Amino acid sequence: MSSPTAADLLSYEGRLRTARSLEEIEFLLVNEPFSLLAYDQAFLWKPDVLGRPVLAAASGLAETDSNAPFALWFSRAADHARGVGGEAPVRILAEADFPPALNDGAEWIPRHALVVLLKSPGGEALGGLWFGRHAPFSDDEAALAAWLGQQSEFALWAWRREQLGLQRRIAALAPMRWRAFSWRTRALVLTCLGLVLLFPVRLSVLAAAEVSPLKPHPVTAPVDGVVARVLVAPNQPVRAGAALVEIDDTATRNRLLVAQKTLDVARADLTRSAGKAFADDASKSDLQLLDSRVRERSAEVVYLTELLARLKLTAPADGIALFADAEEWRGKPVQVGERIMTVADPSHVVLTIYVSPDDAIALDSGADVTMYLNISPLASYSASVVQASYETGMSGEGHPAYIVKAAFAAGEVPPRLGLKGMAKIYADRVPLIYYLMRRPLRAMRYALGL
Repeated sequence: MSSPTAADLLSYEGRLRTARSLEEIEFLLVNEPFSLLAYDQAFLWKPDVLGRPVLAAASGLAETDSNAPFALWFSRAADHARGVGGEAPVRILAEADFPPALNDGAEWIPRHALVVLLKSPGGEALGGLWFGRHAPFSDDEAALAAWLGQQSEFALWAWRREQLGLQRRIAALAPMRWRAFSWRTRALVLTCLGLVLLFPVRLSVLAAAEVSPLKPHPVTAPVDGVVARVLVAPNQPVRAGAALVEIDDTATRNRLLVAQKTLDVARADLTRSAGKAFADDASKSDLQLLDSRVRERSAEVVYLTELLARLKLTAPADGIALFADAEEWRGKPVQVGERIMTVADPSHVVLTIYVSPDDAIALDSGADVTMYLNISPLASYSASVVQASYETGMSGEGHPAYIVKAAFAAGEVPPRLGLKGMAKIYADRVPLIYYLMRRPLRAMRYALGL
């Protein structure tokens, strides 16, 4: 990559100045420098309440999960990088600078990095930038990274001051100061506040949800091959036994022809040896071997014949064919067991909810659920939890989540299969103070290691 011009640097600085939110600033800091500095990956971290690095943004991602395995590993890597290079704001890391304790993340990140520490004008740590690639960085690139760090720390500091100033302005809007109240009024206010905080409310959690089939029937590839044709359209109703997909049978058909010819040859050899066996003892001893060879070839022909018949995939039950696009599958190579589509009954659906580990509550069977569809946010559907996974899986967006299944209320017309929305799961009643302080207490425990 050629050296950036002054116009490129001014353009980058202008994009930072025109950002409208702190989230937009964080996204720009890990994605926009690519036009100036060659890198494969870029990350931004911020300090938590104890000053430990926490992944805040990553290049190419709209959001990050601080509890993901890579985020936890990156926190350790950033903490190690802060101790390399003394007080220098920019550190050039090579493979030798990574200790053996970080080898568990070798497949996640390139082993050449530029690490830029970000500080406010008062010297307070704001976090850092990490640029990684597979080739070493030069001193000129380190100087450019230092300039990027100066622009980044000023933008982060400015937005932080803006947020703190807004908080101070809101506090100044209070009509009276607490010390202006009499002790009786203070006692009355604290008593009322305590009673309100003890008021019981239902603990709940919001999570992404979708309407999925109750009993899906997957249609999978029986062999390694190429999809020749998809015979149905997405969401088309199908009957059991109806043809859905054809796998290219060229290779299997040729194997069957060769196996049939080989069987004919084996049978001819067996017949010839059987005719000679009356006068030739050597031919009689070969009869058992030739007969076994005929049975082997016959079994191969039977197998390939059955396999050829299975290359036309049929519907295992009545329902609709669920898949994205027929043209995407045409000519696509598939492996044994790879799912091509799913056949499901649209009248038998279940609500699948993906609860983030950070928001998990007691997901007991029978808990009440209310779903709000994206296409109709004013309408709601009632359901109840019937199953909850005891360990996390992966949501449709690739994030760790507890997968919860909920059945729609009896007598209620369920929403259409495939619709998505938000689900609210209710648990037992708890005091309002616990409802409000549950997340802060959890964050405090994480920070303090209690």
